[in-house]
Amino acid sequence: MSTDTPPTLAPGAAPVHAVYASFLLGEEEFALDVRYVQEVIHLPATIVAMPLAPDFCLGIFNLRGSIIPLLSTDRLLGTPRPLGPQAKVVIIHHLGIRLGLTCDDTCHVLRPRGDELTLFAYEDQSSHQVVAGVLKLGDALVRVLALERLIRLDNIPHPEDTLSAHAAAKARRARKKAITFSAGGIPMAFPIGGIHEIVRATGIEPSPVQDPLCEGVLHIRQHIVPVVQFARLLGLATTAANNNPEAQEQRVIVLEIEQNYIGLLVDTVDSIDTYTDDQVMAVPVLSRQRAAMFAGCIDFGTRGHVFLLATQGVFELDEINRITGQHSALFTHQQTAQVRQHRAASRMSFLWFKAGTAFALPMREVREIVQCPHDLLAIPGAPSHISGMFNLRGKLVTVVDLRYFYQLAGTVPLPCEEDKILVVDHVDALIGLRVDSVESILHLYPEDKFPMPQVLRGALAPAIRNDVREVVRVPDSGERPIHLLVLDISRVLAQVAATGEALEPA
Repeated sequence: MSTDTPPTLAPGAAPVHAVYASFLLGEEEFALDVRYVQEVIHLPATIVAMPLAPDFCLGIFNLRGSIIPLLSTDRLLGTPRPLGPQAKVVIIHHLGIRLGLTCDDTCHVLRPRGDELTLFAYEDQSSHQVVAGVLKLGDALVRVLALERLIRLDNIPHPEDTLSAHAAAKARRARKKAITFSAGGIPMAFPIGGIHEIVRATGIEPSPVQDPLCEGVLHIRQHIVPVVQFARLLGLATTAANNNPEAQEQRVIVLEIEQNYIGLLVDTVDSIDTYTDDQVMAVPVLSRQRAAMFAGCIDFGTRGHVFLLATQGVFELDEINRITGQHSALFTHQQTAQVRQHRAASRMSFLWFKAGTAFALPMREVREIVQCPHDLLAIPGAPSHISGMFNLRGKLVTVVDLRYFYQLAGTVPLPCEEDKILVVDHVDALIGLRVDSVESILHLYPEDKFPMPQVLRGALAPAIRNDVREVVRVPDSGERPIHLLVLDISRVLAQVAATGEALEPA
């Protein structure tokens, strides 16, 4: 890494009894105080790229439950080059912070005399000056890295950040829900409580506000919601909308805090997952201006690492405040604060999904949503609508295929990898409802839900008719409104139990 201010020799004697470990970097050596070298490991198989990362940060990796930022020593020293197949990582631990530095191999343990170590001083005290000095060993010069400067680079969290996050995680163990999504190729998630709803990107209309981050606006009932291209906000590659099949999967995640709304355009919305605060690991902050929006990182096993974002942190970003402020100045709401608060309190959350036809379930009834496992355990003698069982974190889940259960005409089950499982509680068991797809999460007002019309009830198959008493209308669904059948989950589960299938206890 280049330096703006050339170093000068620092006054004072060098430490007399210091011991250093040296490492190879191409044909050169660099050294670190051996007291702070925790271990040397092979280059991790999985390195997760981070949004807003500077060029010297290669990403993060999981080391026995701790998230470690991986820094390219070559780039820090201004000599970038590709990593070799035998590259190693030096783990340093100083003042409660762990970092990984790349190297080609370990080299020597050095015990220099005081006159063999020359320390540098920098006039501007910039944190980017990471070379503390040089060791003069015969004709060789070995650069000594400054640990106190490395841990204070702008993208490294302070010790108190890590400790406070760890303490908070130990204090809260209740399972929570998050919506996982992808933007610019990076997997991320928002806690479900801050999400107002999720809609398709096709409803975005032009905005009179000219801002490079603003994609347009959405009309959601009485609200004008500005939509921000989230990948662009994070400095990531964006998906072009013109004639791009990937753009058809784009969704807008609408966030809300105290009747303030912002829409985030993302590439895909993937699933609903559960987690505990114990699973949330601290991550390096890659931009101090955006530090508040990163709550941590969750390891979902085979699905990899997902960055958990903080809804409040998004609303605190200067760019978001600018865009929402500009739109608020142009559009005014007709409702008083009292009416809006009353309506907000009366909202209901529904999960919109498809299983041969369009259904809805109250979100409070859905424990979580998972991808249909490839290795469902078949149950000998089970009815055709029982797909099998699978293990969900030590609990058995009996899977009921709603398409077979309701004998929906013309339904051909999709391959297992395309299906979703809605996990619900039933007495002392877990039941998984196997469906075609999960479309969205809707936050509806009382006027969007009404009893099943008799004319519609008569058109339903008898098996479905007994389990549906209400329908909901999808807001802003155009001239031909979309109506969803609201399943009475207690009736559904009672019918499942009545088939005689023994449900395994959770």
